[in-house]
Amino acid sequence: MFISKLSTTRTMLKRSAAALLTLALSASALIMAPGTEASTIRSDYKTYVMAPLTKITDWNAFKNQLITLKNNNVYAVTTDVWWGDVESGGDNVFNWSYYKTYADTVRAAGLKWVPILSTHQCGGNVGDDCDIKLPNWLWTKGTQDQTTMRSETGYYNYETLSPWWSETAKQYDELYASFASNFTSYKDIIAKIYLSGGPAGELRYPSYNAADGWSYPGRGKLQAYTETAKQDFRTAMQTKYGTIGAVNAAWGTSLTAFSQISPPTDGDNFFMNGYKSNYGKDFLTWYQGVLEKHVKAIGAKAHSRFDSVFNVPVGAKISGVHWLMNSPSMPHAAEYGAGYYNYSTLLDAFKAANLDLTFTCLEMTDSNATTSPFYSAPKSLVAQVAGLAQQKSIRINGENALAIGDAGQYQNITEMLFNYNFVGFTLLRMSSLVGADGSKTGLMDAFRDSIAMTPIPVTFIVKNAPTLTGDSVYVTGSRWEMGNWTTGAYPLKLSYDSANSDWRGTAYIGANRYYEFKAIVKNSGGTLKAWEPGGNNTFTTGSTGTSYTINW
Repeated sequence: MFISKLSTTRTMLKRSAAALLTLALSASALIMAPGTEASTIRSDYKTYVMAPLTKITDWNAFKNQLITLKNNNVYAVTTDVWWGDVESGGDNVFNWSYYKTYADTVRAAGLKWVPILSTHQCGGNVGDDCDIKLPNWLWTKGTQDQTTMRSETGYYNYETLSPWWSETAKQYDELYASFASNFTSYKDIIAKIYLSGGPAGELRYPSYNAADGWSYPGRGKLQAYTETAKQDFRTAMQTKYGTIGAVNAAWGTSLTAFSQISPPTDGDNFFMNGYKSNYGKDFLTWYQGVLEKHVKAIGAKAHSRFDSVFNVPVGAKISGVHWLMNSPSMPHAAEYGAGYYNYSTLLDAFKAANLDLTFTCLEMTDSNATTSPFYSAPKSLVAQVAGLAQQKSIRINGENALAIGDAGQYQNITEMLFNYNFVGFTLLRMSSLVGADGSKTGLMDAFRDSIAMTPIPVTFIVKNAPTLTGDSVYVTGSRWEMGNWTTGAYPLKLSYDSANSDWRGTAYIGANRYYEFKAIVKNSGGTLKAWEPGGNNTFTTGSTGTSYTINW
């Protein structure tokens, strides 16, 4: 038997110097990835907005909505191109007429287009408001055991094709080829193309599915229980160890044949006790490895079809599985069940496949990081994944996981976007910004000013700061949502300018925004030594770069 285991609004409340000092002193307690203090805005940063999941029925109204987005600095609209629609008539029988009308409307509105080739079902996941199944004929191409995934409870999932099925990449390739041949004339508006890697368009297993009895913040169900999956696990272990004796030596078992190897038979026990064992490490490494092979396979197919036609980035999405991260009894169990065991090697697969990465939950905070039963740390997770992407030179785009209903959430988003080298942000979804008639909602201005406006460089100059050898001068404040600083946690570090005998540094921050700030001095150990005397400095940025001088 195996051990089983796995922005803000435009008006800003002025804060006192004491409050700002508290923020500065508490900064060292916040999680910050290496190098964030020196981050800058990418020159290729863009803002995108997701279109509705459901089909458009009034094209004129849709065009008006897109024009409003365009007028508020949105670069492109992203659209699910549903496999269940375009190839529903039969194998290799495609109908692209709806999406050509769609592309025509996007072009007429002056926006760029990001098609998501959605090889997954719409319906059954958070936020789904449509019911579009995969093409029915797909299930005749192989057995249920081959084409679907089976969970530890015995549930067969039909949201997406199994990554273990040998025909999955081939079926995707036929879709990719047809898209490329039918949309060549739209390459002027196609900014990039996204691939669906699994349920909800994300590279993961369908571990957290309400139809399989899951509810938040449960750990989710492992998905390796078809005979096809089990045999793949056995083959992988035979390849690694060679003999069953070597397996027994590594796992502390007494198996007599590779056919006795199986995935965890008790998921709860595995995630509480068994995941740290050699068996657990081997299982989870293999389990994630299947997703790595899958994304490399579909990435290769996509590049072979799209590069010569569109010459644009191709990407895929990883879900922000942020709950149970700090669980004392089963840490990271939700991530592991979804197939996320080692983010570094997972991102290596993206790098090998030459795929851009999209990551979610940028709007969330770590407020429930130690709260039962959630143990949710999305902000820390975003910082971890974005930091890895930066180290590996992978272009990363951000998304919110849930609909934005509060302008204050934009500050959480911008803090991550502009301190972790994101190339862009995609808002879920356009209904929060524009009404049915194309009018702006109450959230549009905050979105535009915080996220969609191109940040501008502001140079800060501090004169006569009291420093000794090893001291450094910083600028910090109450609303640093753009550039190297945010909410006092990431103060802008200045450099000494010997020619002018002062301290200087440049941050990318929002245009036409009100700011409060002060200068501080820290010693080489990061301890606060001095706070600029007097009241807070205040100014409103213009639409172009500027400078501000502080006379200490």
